Amino acid sequence: MNRIRGAAAASVVAVVTLTAGIALAAPLSESQWKQQGNAVCKQVNKDLKPIQQELFAGLGKNEDPSAEQISAYVEQFVPVIEDAVASIDALNEPKSLKSGVKKFKVAVADALATIEADPVAVLTGDTDPFVKANKVARKIGLKACAGG
Repeated sequence: MNRIRGAAAASVVAVVTLTAGIALAAPLSESQWKQQGNAVCKQVNKDLKPIQQELFAGLGKNEDPSAEQISAYVEQFVPVIEDAVASIDALNEPKSLKSGVKKFKVAVADALATIEADPVAVLTGDTDPFVKANKVARKIGLKACAGG
């Protein structure tokens, strides 16, 4: 269960309608971009909580969810993360962060592909597929996307 929570919190990232689809003429300042990007990630964590509570209610602290529970979670988790990354991508980042944002998007996509390939093994295993994404997120100032 802790793996599931870790992946959800690390992961970054939900749909924030205020930032989705906004195309600004000029790039945001680093501070503005980080503030808005972190808001997206904070919303992801809020959006994933009820999904986790619904699917994993009743599990003991050291009890792993069933394969069916994990599959159901991944079906809901992946689109939320993809939408969040799209929202972050829609923010007009400053030039100084362009490379880092690109690396972040690739790292998240890689993590999601790993999860989708074998959700049960990945989410109940000891390896966090978001390690690289979290590292890049911290580097570009998206602390809320890196689990806090």
